[in-house]
Amino acid sequence: MKFSRIIILLFNLFFSSIAHGQQEYEDRLEYLYENIVRTQYSKLDSMSYFISALEKSIQPSDSVWLSKYHSVSGLYAFNKSDYEKSIQEQEKALEIAEALDNDFLRGKAYQRLGVVYKYQGIYDRALGYFQKARNRSRNARDWKTAATAEMALCQTYWRLGDIKKATEYIDKALETAEEHKLKNDVAFGLFLEKGTTLYFQGAFDDAMFHFKKAESIVQDTQHLEGIAALYTNMGAVMFFKNDLDAAIGYYTTGLDLARDFGDQVSEGIAMINIGEALYNQKKFEPAEKYLKEALLIFKKLGSRRNIVDTYGYLHELEQLKGNHQKALDYFKLKTIHRDSIINAQKLETISNLEVKFETAEKERKITEQNLEIQTQNATIASQRLTQLSLTGGLTFLILGGIFFYYYYRSKQRQKLQAAVLHEKERGFEAVVKASEDERKRISKDLHDGIGQEMSALKLALHHIKNREEDLEKKEELDKIYESCSKSADDIRDISHQMMPRSLMENGLVNAFEDLLNNSFKYSEISYNFEHNGVQDKRFEERIEICLYRVLQELINNIIKHSGATEMSVLLYKQKDNLILMVDDNGVGMKGSSEEGHGVLNMKSRIDMIKGSINFEPSHQSGTSAMIVIPLQ
Repeated sequence: MKFSRIIILLFNLFFSSIAHGQQEYEDRLEYLYENIVRTQYSKLDSMSYFISALEKSIQPSDSVWLSKYHSVSGLYAFNKSDYEKSIQEQEKALEIAEALDNDFLRGKAYQRLGVVYKYQGIYDRALGYFQKARNRSRNARDWKTAATAEMALCQTYWRLGDIKKATEYIDKALETAEEHKLKNDVAFGLFLEKGTTLYFQGAFDDAMFHFKKAESIVQDTQHLEGIAALYTNMGAVMFFKNDLDAAIGYYTTGLDLARDFGDQVSEGIAMINIGEALYNQKKFEPAEKYLKEALLIFKKLGSRRNIVDTYGYLHELEQLKGNHQKALDYFKLKTIHRDSIINAQKLETISNLEVKFETAEKERKITEQNLEIQTQNATIASQRLTQLSLTGGLTFLILGGIFFYYYYRSKQRQKLQAAVLHEKERGFEAVVKASEDERKRISKDLHDGIGQEMSALKLALHHIKNREEDLEKKEELDKIYESCSKSADDIRDISHQMMPRSLMENGLVNAFEDLLNNSFKYSEISYNFEHNGVQDKRFEERIEICLYRVLQELINNIIKHSGATEMSVLLYKQKDNLILMVDDNGVGMKGSSEEGHGVLNMKSRIDMIKGSINFEPSHQSGTSAMIVIPLQ
């Protein structure tokens, strides 16, 4: 009976430690994924960094996160206008999702594939993917993706001229968002598309009302996809109201935003709209410039539908100028490109049908062969199962006895080691506390004692120097004053090194800023400090002092040994943990440097407050240090 209880206890301890490690692993992946989503529209360099970190952090056997990784990699490629790679990455994500039979992951991949094909003007494939995304996401109760897919169906149908269908799907998307209380990130896009469908029906005032609603929640959204399109559409309303100056103003705002976010498609669309407004004002030269720049963008992107539209605008421009031959040339180019889209879609449809037929035939033959093989294997498997059951039972009993014996012996050794380690930790903690207390005392004595006296001495010298009329003596007093001033500055610096006042009075954020500024102001190393959720917050004194000393040691190592030119520091609070990440682009930690005195000192300090520190190669080929401190 006792033996069975011990076995159960061992299993509980084993799985408890696994669960703790798994939670830390999941928390890190979630943090990286959140930052990828946050930076996907406005900070593509940061997005690339977080994707790289995500790839390095995922365990090879973690299929769910591998699917998510390929999907966001495809999203990054799409934002960089690399449509071919975007499709490849989304198909990898979809392949993993199919193997897992995971509708949540399927919905994400289908949605993002549809967006790629929509931007290329291949609307029949886009519609198919958006429908699949909507259905799969609803099955998975992923209402955000479901509403986004319904909005994308609306966008695709109004591009095909089916305003009735477009209105039907945007109303469904709004119902989904309201029913499931989706955030403003989703509501922004829905108001934008609702306004667009009303605009195409000629209800300009109602359209502008919805555009204004979208504009009013821009500040509350994190995902700014479509903000350039918002101002472009507001400009279109003013264009059809014949207020061309107001239209150009909105178009220009949309163009500037598209350039800020690197949204080349929206940039090109804003340009052709500005061109159209300008040639309606008889401003032919700037209009032609905008239209030709848009054409270059769409050709570079391979956006065939937008190329067709741009040739149409150039045709109208030349007609207004009275240049009928050039207008005819542009009309021919428009027709050629439009026909190429239609032919490509027909060829693709035929090719898909042939592939489906050949695949069905192969699958039928393979199924027949597999059925015969499985019948033969079933008999053999039944015999082997009986043998394995007997052998396995006997083996388990033997291993259980051996395991219990060694467990008992190791438990006794662990108790002894734990007692010794506990005493060492208590001794080290006492030494560190005494050291920090002494630092505080010396810092206070320097600042309040000698520091104050030096300040008084400087003031006295300043008064004597100003009253002295003998130039030679005045010059000597100047030298004494400068020497005294330098000594006072040195005393203040030493006082701050011993125990920085900014840490004691203002907390970690201000102390980190002062430490970084003072460390690198005469260095060629540039630094970046970001923090999230810790401004104006105070933590236990021992935690603040520990993190400050650790950062001090890391900065010292970077300056002395790394050869780095860039360094980044990130301090943030996640759930019940305080996390510090320090990256540099230096030569990295090699050999014994990972167990040097400075590193061991940092680990000892962090162990005292039950934290952890890990060193890994950074994305810049330097070193990445991650310190996690539990707050409870």
